[in-house]
Amino acid sequence: MRSATLLSDPALPGLAEALDPEAMTPRLARLTTLLHGEESAVQKPWRVVEVEILKHTPGHRCALGYTLDGPGVKRRLFGKVFSGQRGPEILETMERLAAAIPRQVLLIPRPVGHLPDLRLLLTEYLDGTPLAPSLYQGTSEAPARRIAAALATLHGCEARFVRRWSAQQEWANTEEWFARSPLSAAPCSERVKGLLRMLSRRAALLPQVSEGPVHRDFYAEQIRDCGGQSALLDLDDARLGDAALDIGNFLAHLKLRSLQFAELARGCERGRPVFLEEYEQRRAGARAADMETLRQRVAFYEATSLLRLAGVYSRRDRWADRLPGMLLDSCEAMLDADG
Repeated sequence: MRSATLLSDPALPGLAEALDPEAMTPRLARLTTLLHGEESAVQKPWRVVEVEILKHTPGHRCALGYTLDGPGVKRRLFGKVFSGQRGPEILETMERLAAAIPRQVLLIPRPVGHLPDLRLLLTEYLDGTPLAPSLYQGTSEAPARRIAAALATLHGCEARFVRRWSAQQEWANTEEWFARSPLSAAPCSERVKGLLRMLSRRAALLPQVSEGPVHRDFYAEQIRDCGGQSALLDLDDARLGDAALDIGNFLAHLKLRSLQFAELARGCERGRPVFLEEYEQRRAGARAADMETLRQRVAFYEATSLLRLAGVYSRRDRWADRLPGMLLDSCEAMLDADG
């Protein structure tokens, strides 16, 4: 058996056991049979043969990939260890989404279970190819259309959650990112405060819309091709809210990538109108009043996302010197264009 590189994080007390193949074998063997509908009185000899650290955010969470070896076949599970008690709530969200979206239309990782003593959430592992690189290359409209179709499917499904997310919460989240970033003490801090004031006023003036499922962290890298089907990943933050939130965040990330990598600018610019066109076509049957004000609401959420991303990237050494300023310029341009 192979375990992941030894990793210690005091905020994740369950991580040590979650990284131990021998300790996890009896706990995951039963869950993989449940996922595939194979539970019986005689347990098959599934063994955890590898634990891979996929992404570790110190003090917050750690994503893991489990490989299990069974009778003539291998299977994988995806796990995420949390610092807090978010697991059960996310598990319920995933269950509702998986029940509301047919797998032949869009793949959502099926929830497997939650181990409360480890704060470990387990889901199906969807292994596929990200659509983002082909979107950024701009050689075809297909990636932008597939991504738009996936998002429209999420927004149009009947899943309902307890958690909600409003424009005011999105603004407050952006202000919090600013407060925690070097921008709060930089020469541009007054500029950022001015942008926050403008966004606060606009948040209060946004039209009321119907609430539906939103991803809340949607960008191109969240969509993968799995054997010809689109898969939507990382739904930890899914809420009920305004569909424009996800669209604005997606468009802001297109702008981000074009600023980070000049060679991607053309593909990102080409993908923007194609994505919007496909999305609006897919949602043509939605409430008319919601669609009439969609672009106005998207502009608010895109500008807010650009400002938040300026705060995020001001904390990353590689980008801190030049990228936050360009993102602030883009935020201002978006607000000016929207009147």
